[in-house]
Amino acid sequence: MKKIIVSVLLSFLAVFTFAQQEEALETKSSRKLTKEEKTELRRIHDVEVARMVDSLVAKKRFVLEADYLSNQTGERIMVNSLINFIIVDSSDIVMQIASTTGIGGTNGMGGVTTRGHISRFDVQKTGRNKNGYWIRLMANTTLGTYDISLNISPGSNTNASISGLSHGKLNYHGIIKPIERSKVYQGMTI
Repeated sequence: MKKIIVSVLLSFLAVFTFAQQEEALETKSSRKLTKEEKTELRRIHDVEVARMVDSLVAKKRFVLEADYLSNQTGERIMVNSLINFIIVDSSDIVMQIASTTGIGGTNGMGGVTTRGHISRFDVQKTGRNKNGYWIRLMANTTLGTYDISLNISPGSNTNASISGLSHGKLNYHGIIKPIERSKVYQGMTI
């Protein structure tokens, strides 16, 4: 009986060891992509992202998730992209700034959330290859009227500048995504 148990245990050990060696070989071979293959994969990815950006701008349905906020003097702070965003959905817009502390603010998240209507949407192609976008929006929200300009690269990197009737600017720096793929959390609107 002891011999059978030892034989079974040795068999399991051999199978387990062989499986690990085979997995290690597969991992090494998958890591060894040539420089040309890596370049081709990157090019394919860039083309797909550029197509997505074209589609989002054409449909006027996207979310700018901000990784940074800055003011008119360029002072930049890192922020949580899930609670600092601009949503453009056809003729509707939602703008939000919030703090991870969640203390204060009218939206219950240490900031402000406002919803409104887009009264103007101008699009121009930019860049040497005309594959980027410059968009100018006029948004009428519950907090006032805002002039918003967005510079969108083919890689989805986006800078948005918001100015109102008073002096000062707020800039969002991040990426745009389809609304369906975004996981932003919206606070209470004014």
